[in-house]
Amino acid sequence: MMVIAKFKDKIVQIVKVQESVMFSEDKGWIFICYDFDKINRRREQFKWVKASETKFEWVREFADTEG
Repeated sequence: MMVIAKFKDKIVQIVKVQESVMFSEDKGWIFICYDFDKINRRREQFKWVKASETKFEWVREFADTEG
């Protein structure tokens, strides 16, 4: 299952939702990918954002077509 959302006028993939991360004591984080449609994604295309400071216009789940 792939979760896609509209975030700051871009379509992004929500890769992971994590309560805590090693780089911050703050709780509630979302790991997003800005270029999920590319095959060879690079590190700079991923970003952790605070859930409390993030507002998505919409969120949709898509079933994987593989398998």
